[in-house]
Amino acid sequence: MPQATPLLRLMNLLLTPGMRTRKDPDAVFDGILAEVQRDHAPLTAEDLAAVDGLRLLLADHAANPDLSGLGWMSAQDQIRDRLRNRAVVRSAQAQRPEVRDEPVTAPVFVVGLPRTGTTLTYNLVARHPGHRGPKLWEMTNLGLPLPEAERAKVIEKTRRRFAAVGKLSPAWAHLHPLVAESEEEDFMLRAHTEMFATWGPAPRYIDWVKGADLTDDFRFLREALQVIAAGEAPDRWVLKHPMDLWRTPEILRAFPDARFVWTHRAPSSAVASGCSMSEATHTMYLKPGRIDLERIGREWLEISAGGVERAMALRDQLPADAVVDVVYDDLVAEPEAVVRGVFDQLGIEWTPTDAANLAAATDRSGHTPHRYTLERYGLDEDQVAKAFAAYEIPASTLR
Repeated sequence: MPQATPLLRLMNLLLTPGMRTRKDPDAVFDGILAEVQRDHAPLTAEDLAAVDGLRLLLADHAANPDLSGLGWMSAQDQIRDRLRNRAVVRSAQAQRPEVRDEPVTAPVFVVGLPRTGTTLTYNLVARHPGHRGPKLWEMTNLGLPLPEAERAKVIEKTRRRFAAVGKLSPAWAHLHPLVAESEEEDFMLRAHTEMFATWGPAPRYIDWVKGADLTDDFRFLREALQVIAAGEAPDRWVLKHPMDLWRTPEILRAFPDARFVWTHRAPSSAVASGCSMSEATHTMYLKPGRIDLERIGREWLEISAGGVERAMALRDQLPADAVVDVVYDDLVAEPEAVVRGVFDQLGIEWTPTDAANLAAATDRSGHTPHRYTLERYGLDEDQVAKAFAAYEIPASTLR
């Protein structure tokens, strides 16, 4: 069970005076917006409309009486990062207009609920020679490519930043290690995702994003990738985020030739894992003793089951070869056979580098399993099965 560390308690105490600004979250949002535009090209009216949902997210957190000092500061920092991304990309496009022509050809989106094999699959496809995914350090320091010496400094700064997160919440660091030079999830570049529910209750924002058309978000993702790799475009970009699973129409409007790798596993494991992840993040954002585990369970069951139901319905609208399925149990039993099958369907040649990447990724020596249960969050197998009644896991692909 995640616990507030002494360092986390001290940080919350020191940051308590800053909580007074919660009284006017609109003013805080406008201040952040002015700050990020100060040294960059101004955002267009279309940009401002695309990110305005974050104003609602900030207001939801400001209204939460259980929010901690660190939680309020972190919510502002996360929103600042998203707004800055827009400003940086617009500045880069003004400085080097040719970046708008950088190729982003047939990107692969790895989709699936948490703990269904997405990370393993993502890393292996992204690390194939000629492919790449956006790195953590690139997404948290978005900009045009840097000279090698300057790049090394930024990577080191990113390492220190996320090492500090690990000290504040060892549980989060165990659940999802944040490695500066490793591939990370594309929502760190985009503005909107239901994943923000892991910070703490944000009911109005979650209702809003559920019905939002995020096409602009994914078009901006394309522009951000063009900036990251200006002049150094890979043969293929590879992206990952669980909530991309039910955003295929928006993704295809931004990336018409995109392919999807959908990982599947019994929903109970995915829901319990999502709840555990949310609890670990709540520990950093909320005051000690204020986490409502049953609310987390209800929310993640609704987000996950509702999203998968949407994804199942949307799949019928996709080209027949747009989706490659991966069954988690198969991936665990025979990882090389499954991953080579994925590569074949994507038209990727298996190489010795891929074999070495697979061996490294499946080496579990020194790994401590992550433990989680549905019951901790007020759920049971029957509830989950009923919520996911429309979801059919594909039959085993192994022969």
